[in-house]
Amino acid sequence: MSVLYLIRHGQASFGSENYDRLSPMGRQQAFILGEHFVEASVVPDAVYSGNMVRQKDTEKEVRECYRRHGHMLSEATVLGGLDEFDSSAVILSQLPGMQDQDPAIREHLPRMYESKESFRRVFEDAMLRWVSGRFDNGGVQTWSEFCARVAAGLDRIMKEQGRGKVILAFTSGGPIAAAMQHALSLSPEAAIRLNWQVINASYTKFMYNDKRITLAGFNCSSHLDLHADRHRLVSYR
Repeated sequence: MSVLYLIRHGQASFGSENYDRLSPMGRQQAFILGEHFVEASVVPDAVYSGNMVRQKDTEKEVRECYRRHGHMLSEATVLGGLDEFDSSAVILSQLPGMQDQDPAIREHLPRMYESKESFRRVFEDAMLRWVSGRFDNGGVQTWSEFCARVAAGLDRIMKEQGRGKVILAFTSGGPIAAAMQHALSLSPEAAIRLNWQVINASYTKFMYNDKRITLAGFNCSSHLDLHADRHRLVSYR
């Protein structure tokens, strides 16, 4: 069987004008992950990444760790199936219905990036509406379409690499949740709730062959948990 590591990017720039870039801590998380893989003798046969800057830069930090230890990784293949969904577009598409259902949601919008409670009320409610499929509207990718894109990306990786390979794939929490739904036949709600638990620079490990893909480890973060600065390094946004 082959081993596929789906790696969430390091911490991005949450709350800033450009979310799609690693924060200084995100780069540190990615470096620690790279050191962990080297020490664990994880030798990838292939590397993939989504199109997003935070995904590509996480891959670069890990690649640099391998280079420092004398290991040269193959060039990363950029794969759209590993891209995150557009959370801003999803929220905007769901807001009218959310406000009709609960006018108090308007009070949380200005505080969304300042208050954890306001963020939870807006973001989580919008995501749960989206994945339910009951509030789909034109112009915004549906959860089903997103999951189909991720599944197609996984299928491409598995077909290109075949058996007996080790693959690193740098992605985001949404595709990891979609992959969990694909492998474990989870409900959409269960999958999106797992998405909220995915730690920055963690990895989720799958085994696959010609017939099936199975989960071997979810949200692995021992490389951060065992670090002296673990309370700061374990992050979710």
